[in-house]
Amino acid sequence: MKFNNILLVSSDKTGIQDIKEALIEHEVLTCSERREAISQCLENDVHLVIVEEELRGYSGSELFVELRKHRPWLAGLLLTDHASEEILRKALDIGFTGLLEKPVDPVILLQRIFRAMESATLQEENTRLKTLLPLYSFGEHFLSATTEKDVFDGLVDIVSDLTKAGRISVMWFNEEEGCLRIVAAKGLDADLAQSIRLRPGDQVAGWVYQKGKPVILNKGSQDQSIFAPLLTRQEITAAVSFPITMRGKILGVLNISQSHDDARFSEADIEMLAVVCGQAAMALANVRFRSVLEEKTRMRTIFQQYVAPEIADLLISSGKDLVGIGEISRVTIFFADIRESTTLVQRLTLKELRAFLNEFFQIFTETIFKSRGTVDKFMGDAVLAIFGAPIELANQNLAAVQAALDIREQFQQLRLRWMARREDFSIIDIAVGITFGEVFLGNVGSSQRFDYTVIGTPVNVAQRIASASPSGRIHITRDVVKDVQQYFEVAEVGSMRLRGMEKLVSVYSVDKKKVLSR
Repeated sequence: MKFNNILLVSSDKTGIQDIKEALIEHEVLTCSERREAISQCLENDVHLVIVEEELRGYSGSELFVELRKHRPWLAGLLLTDHASEEILRKALDIGFTGLLEKPVDPVILLQRIFRAMESATLQEENTRLKTLLPLYSFGEHFLSATTEKDVFDGLVDIVSDLTKAGRISVMWFNEEEGCLRIVAAKGLDADLAQSIRLRPGDQVAGWVYQKGKPVILNKGSQDQSIFAPLLTRQEITAAVSFPITMRGKILGVLNISQSHDDARFSEADIEMLAVVCGQAAMALANVRFRSVLEEKTRMRTIFQQYVAPEIADLLISSGKDLVGIGEISRVTIFFADIRESTTLVQRLTLKELRAFLNEFFQIFTETIFKSRGTVDKFMGDAVLAIFGAPIELANQNLAAVQAALDIREQFQQLRLRWMARREDFSIIDIAVGITFGEVFLGNVGSSQRFDYTVIGTPVNVAQRIASASPSGRIHITRDVVKDVQQYFEVAEVGSMRLRGMEKLVSVYSVDKKKVLSR
């Protein structure tokens, strides 16, 4: 075992040489001045200092206390001319792990070094835990974020509190632009922050994003870095760029920098940033999950007004932009209309009318959903439905005609129940029109308000043949007949000239199921 670096602070050249010879297996740095000792300790990641107590103008004990302000887990041995219990007690109280008396015995020196290594390892781990554990308390702050901006701003605020850095920026990769952009910052001009764009691999932050590795740049050693040609701001004395990742994917980069002369970042700062950025990434994932969940809940509520719950789930889980959903499809159009409803409305109170229509629409919706259809919309006393999309059916025309017969039967039962209350309900009946053809099916409108609907000639034809149908009848077109005639009794009505249609439309009537012979 050996320390990465041992710093020996002494003005005794002979003593220095003896100690270096005894520690031939270790890397020993030497100096005799306070300022040089501080610089050596910070720039070379020193783990152990052997300091002479009797230095010119100051004591080794004072220097050790000052050095530990920069490196809290620094181990130390106090070198003195005369060892005593009082000196030992004071040294231990300061934080030294032991004493060395001049002239130094090589065996005792190595024993003290070994003991100092054990103590330093334990102290470094304890210091790290004391430093890192409080960082997890910031999780509550992050988890209170409701937007991505809250997370980014919170990350800047927390890092600012922990590092006291003068300049902080969070850069996020913009997929559309293919570059990193600043999404939150402190100590940067707002216009400058908005203008910065970095491609992966460009500058320090672009390199960190591309490689996924953090970079530490300190003034004393940054001229030796591969990034030295890129370091144009001379006032920056220390800087860190740290990759922000989520589930193994690099999403952005956190940049921090200091300008005061004694500023320096170390591996301990990397550990701290790893904890904080990890919490920020989890908070961001939480915000995105909540956003997706809220959007899916909103979409499910909307879609379940039109389609069966399982169809709503299919649409939502498709991963598509729900507002932009739309395509040309060949579907079956189902249009149902209550006859003589205008006359009935004049005789009913609004409360009675609402109650009756609610019952009718409930029957209609349940039957359509059971048949795997989609309710497009309610239009006063009429209803429009679709079969064959977004769920494909083996025979969508057959499903639509069967649903029409079921609805007609249930409507008759509904009418009889209401006739028991008022004779006025004897005048109403239901008529249905069913067509098949190519239409546009999807969302029409804006992101604030849209309608999942169907547009096309077959829709108009279904509405017209329903209007032309006698009460209680189900009219279908020729494209529907071929798929249902083996199951139902179908009669030709004839060619109709429908309002708004240039060509005559062949219309057929469906009565009931055929009795199939065995």
